Amino acid sequence: MRPPSRRFAASGPARAGSPEDLPFGPPTGGIRRPVDRRRQLTRIGLVVGAMGVVVGLLALPFWAAAGLFAKASADHFLELPSNLITPPLPERSRILAADGSEIAVLRGAENRQTVKGDEIPKIMREAIVAIEDARFYEHNGVDPQGVLRAAARNSEAGTTTQGGSTLTQQYVKNVLLQDVTTEEERDAVAGDSLDRKLRELRYAVAIEQRFTKDEILERYLNIAYFGDGAYGVGTAALHYFGIPISQVSLEQAALLAGLVQSPSRYDPVNHPDAARDRRNMVLTRMADENYISRTQADAARQIPIEVIRDQPRAQDSCVASSAPFFCDYVRAQLRASPALGATAEERERRIYEGGLTIQTTLNPQVQNAAQTAVDSTIPRDSRVSATEVVIQPGTGAILGMAVNRTYGTDVAANQTVVPLPTLDKPDGPPFQPGSTFKTFTLAAALEQGYGVRTAYYSPACYETPAFPLERRTGECRKGYQNADPAEAGIYDMGKATWDSVNTYFIQLEEEVGVPAVVEMATRLGVSPDHLKDIPSTKGDVTIGGEYVTPMDMAVAYSTLAAGGIRCDPRFASSIVDSAGQALDVGVTPKCERVLSQGVADTVTSILAGVLTNGTGGNARFNHPAAGKTGTNDGFSSAWFVGYTPQIAAAVAVGDPNGAETHPLRNVRIGRQDWAHVYGGDLPAMIFGQSMRGALAGQPVQPLPAADPATARGTKGGRLMNPGSVPAAPTPTLPNPQDLLPGAGGGQGTGQIPGLLLPGQQQPQSGAATGQGGQTGRPVRPTGQQQGSGDQGR
Repeated sequence: MRPPSRRFAASGPARAGSPEDLPFGPPTGGIRRPVDRRRQLTRIGLVVGAMGVVVGLLALPFWAAAGLFAKASADHFLELPSNLITPPLPERSRILAADGSEIAVLRGAENRQTVKGDEIPKIMREAIVAIEDARFYEHNGVDPQGVLRAAARNSEAGTTTQGGSTLTQQYVKNVLLQDVTTEEERDAVAGDSLDRKLRELRYAVAIEQRFTKDEILERYLNIAYFGDGAYGVGTAALHYFGIPISQVSLEQAALLAGLVQSPSRYDPVNHPDAARDRRNMVLTRMADENYISRTQADAARQIPIEVIRDQPRAQDSCVASSAPFFCDYVRAQLRASPALGATAEERERRIYEGGLTIQTTLNPQVQNAAQTAVDSTIPRDSRVSATEVVIQPGTGAILGMAVNRTYGTDVAANQTVVPLPTLDKPDGPPFQPGSTFKTFTLAAALEQGYGVRTAYYSPACYETPAFPLERRTGECRKGYQNADPAEAGIYDMGKATWDSVNTYFIQLEEEVGVPAVVEMATRLGVSPDHLKDIPSTKGDVTIGGEYVTPMDMAVAYSTLAAGGIRCDPRFASSIVDSAGQALDVGVTPKCERVLSQGVADTVTSILAGVLTNGTGGNARFNHPAAGKTGTNDGFSSAWFVGYTPQIAAAVAVGDPNGAETHPLRNVRIGRQDWAHVYGGDLPAMIFGQSMRGALAGQPVQPLPAADPATARGTKGGRLMNPGSVPAAPTPTLPNPQDLLPGAGGGQGTGQIPGLLLPGQQQPQSGAATGQGGQTGRPVRPTGQQQGSGDQGR
């Protein structure tokens, strides 16, 4: 028996049989004996000539071997190229949540996760050396003794049962296979031609001069194929055992080592008996080489083969993700990024084979809260979809993205891969935002100087030549109408917003102009692509006549939550490739002020009343919040968009198979029937539930107060259309000074309910329970008939 010290002379101290691990240090670690390279190459080249006949026995007909190998002289061997290019290995990419937990793995044809040398345990290294190249630590890349021994055994068996290639040669062959692009090139690399074998030997000799033995072994274990789509020993350990390679046991290491010779023949899932026999052979060889004792080998042989049998077979990497629609969004953003390549093919290869680590902004607590809210409110088997996108104000970080659908292609099972949170062209967004768009008219009016006291008599039906309209049916054929036919009277900006009065906002839009509303929406964050070529006579813009995405609305409302600072939506905080190189794929926040803080804060103060005094009572939870409901014409879809200082979210509910042809009428959700669905119903409920979970454990932050100068305005504070007021007495309107602290009036409060003034906080009565309608305006019972009309509420 050879002393163990010879086997590991190149990699560390002598083995003395202790359980201590052998050093597996950095690639350049250890002191190597100076080598006369020319002398060594000459010696190896001469050996090649002597090996010719033996190699011929292994791979070529004997009658041709002598003639072919006669040409392979030492001089020819030395003239072959030796600089083997070793590009980074194709490696899967990982999408991580903000806390480092894994969201998804993007894998291509080769599922590989490379591991560092010090992560590979001694027992794994010993197993592969024992079965594949027992003299690995003694030869210099080419092992004449191994070739002769393999030839003798193959001759006895009458077939090729053992190869003569060293681990270094096997590594070279795998590297060469990585570079092939055609079947012809693959056949040339994998074939048995003399030139191929000589070139492989030449590269092997050169590799031994470039890297230490430990690094060669590390590289080989990361490039080798272990079957069932698992490339590299790190991936194989996770694939077969569900554990990192550092934790494999003796029998597991032996099983993995036995796979590389023929992964399909020794497949432990489909051929467990063959896998067991091969594993036991490895254990025997390990005992023969004095890596383990005979007792250890015998004990390990008795352990049954236990591997993970039900492996996921999904071709789409996002199917098995914990946040599949966010995974799909991340992947789409990567595919569109020039930082990953100039062509689509190059970017695709980088995504699936570049070993990227994508640290995203997704917050697991927020994501879980949003997913639970959409699923529990509207089950996944419903025809109605519920989508929620959550954004962090001031950074643009996407904190959550949930849909009440299973991500997949089985349409019959109500699955979908349609990106409902961000669906864009060619199909376009599926839903109109309804009255959530009134917020942009509100902001535009305040910016132009219309104060919160700007009031109009707002009839049930309002006709105007500025926005001509011709309906074929209904009582208001040429005008715009409110959701409730009985809803008519004098409204100021706050009350009209809380009650979502359509005819008020049509008149306000007449004042500020449609272009100003569109410009405000795009400035705050709605994609300009969704608001193209809108004529100035299209009055239904303010009540949500265009089609937008939940992402659009979440970004826009997050701008208000941030006091007028818009941040582009951001999905990642860092992206690095397998070499540790950072990639700039939208990871840096891009923010700019697009609205004055005074206007933004005043809008927030008005929107706060929607939850406490208006249509959004079902959205209330245990934090002060602002928001707006939205319901579309004919109940085609329903929305709620809202925010706190820490978080903003948009909820869209509708039938993605066709909102107009499949309206939210006569809908059965769980055990409840809904005659029709308003924005203050299911969407508001989802918002409130998700925000309660998302902000659990977070401090309660007050909403900002209205800016006094903005609230007072320069154009508002008057009845804008007194000639159209009916003869019935009208209420006396408060003085604009009542909006300011200390001005008196309003029973000594000096405040319109829901509109915060400097130093004040949102009233908490009733909100702590999370139940809508405890204070202020009574909440309309869910499913209650209110009449049909234009977009509203």
